[in-house]
Amino acid sequence: MGSEQEREGELIFGKNAVLAFLEETMRSQSEDDGRARNPEISKIFLVPGDRPDRRVDRLKQLAKALRIPVVVCERRKLDFMLPGDQVHQGVAAQIAAAAFWDLPEFIDDLLQRRQNDLNGCVLAVVDGIEDPHNLGAIIRTAEAAGLAGLLLPIRRAAGLTGVVAKTSAGALATLPVVRIHNLVRALEDLKTAGFWVAGLDSEDGQIYTKADLVRPLALVIGSEGKGMSRLVKENCDMLLKIPMLGKTESLNASVAAGVVFYEVVRQLQLAKVLPLP
Repeated sequence: MGSEQEREGELIFGKNAVLAFLEETMRSQSEDDGRARNPEISKIFLVPGDRPDRRVDRLKQLAKALRIPVVVCERRKLDFMLPGDQVHQGVAAQIAAAAFWDLPEFIDDLLQRRQNDLNGCVLAVVDGIEDPHNLGAIIRTAEAAGLAGLLLPIRRAAGLTGVVAKTSAGALATLPVVRIHNLVRALEDLKTAGFWVAGLDSEDGQIYTKADLVRPLALVIGSEGKGMSRLVKENCDMLLKIPMLGKTESLNASVAAGVVFYEVVRQLQLAKVLPLP
């Protein structure tokens, strides 16, 4: 039968999460805003409801316009596909795996869209983030802070599950995600492209506000317990730490990521690389 993770796979669930993906896909097809392409839905599973529902009607309308097949099924099918403690609201959607970026293609696209100027371009890289709520929160904050994308290892990281999609509050539909097999090699490729790699570390490194972050930057967020793996840490150009002034030893990984993301935004605005609000 397989584990819950295997059964869930690359699925998102819940009416709002699925609608966010469909609406972003429709928007990106009708507008050319220069953004990288985003994950796409290949199939929707829908349990018929007993009452009229505007969200379901909108979902069907968008699916028809985007030519995405809708499979009507029984509730027990979704219960089997998803972990038993998740509320799917009778809606689940499968993300097309081929729609995710690989790193060389993503870097080429960035260079082309930015006319070979990566100054102010910021990426998030996760290392060992296995809690889907943490990953979803990192994606949400990264998108809100204007990051250009997120690198997600296939191993030692949470998958892009329904929990991640719901926690990201729709941001997963907008933020480009790059799937990588070897994180150390990916960091080397980013350096070759012109990025500096900065790792968040609770013990080593300089205070994050003291570092010069106005540069093409890849920010590595390690797991809450173990932090970054040894090889990843050794391949960072700089280490950043957030001062802990109370008795708490470390911050939640997504909170720490958000703190540093917005310090980058602050520095980029002061350097006039980003416009002030």
